[in-house]
Amino acid sequence: MSRKPSLGDREEKAPCHSRRGGGFLRITAGIHRSRRLAVPPLPGLRPAQDRVRAAVFSALGALVPDARVLDLFAGTGAYGIEALSRGAKSALFIEQNSRTAEALQQNLTSLEYSFPVLTSPVENWLPQAKDQYDLIFLDPPYDQTGAELSRWKVIQGLERLLAPSGRIIWEHHTSSVWSQQEPLREVWRRTYGRSTVTFLAASDAR
Repeated sequence: MSRKPSLGDREEKAPCHSRRGGGFLRITAGIHRSRRLAVPPLPGLRPAQDRVRAAVFSALGALVPDARVLDLFAGTGAYGIEALSRGAKSALFIEQNSRTAEALQQNLTSLEYSFPVLTSPVENWLPQAKDQYDLIFLDPPYDQTGAELSRWKVIQGLERLLAPSGRIIWEHHTSSVWSQQEPLREVWRRTYGRSTVTFLAASDAR
């Protein structure tokens, strides 16, 4: 069943509880609202801040319920788990670091979810991926630029995995620039401090 995209500029306010390099973050809404997710103390691990996730999901709106979710560079799984809390149908998490993937699996188990966590580099997993997804979260390390993602065929590989009315949600450093080409187009962009979130959609998506 197709759903009309929601590209509104609604932004709910939420306190930021996330910490860098260990601690916890909170789910901002849905059936698991205010539940804590563990953040392991690993160098470079940068969970999406609560206020950023709240704004992103407010903008996604009706695209979230019943969505099939793919969470790439998943880290603690903040985006994918938030989507599940808000009514997404399923989620697949791809995370290269084994310790981070283990912490993600523990977060899912604590919420009684049994969705898969694959320990693999994203660029190695993409060529064999076959399913399509309504929401694809792309939150790579900030030192990986849009040019690097393009060179590794990460962006190009996502084109065939995106459902017709789906969205790619790319969180990146504000200084990162990627000049997207057909069949993707930018449909939404907001900046929060040094973080920018860009929504990409198929060129013919409404």
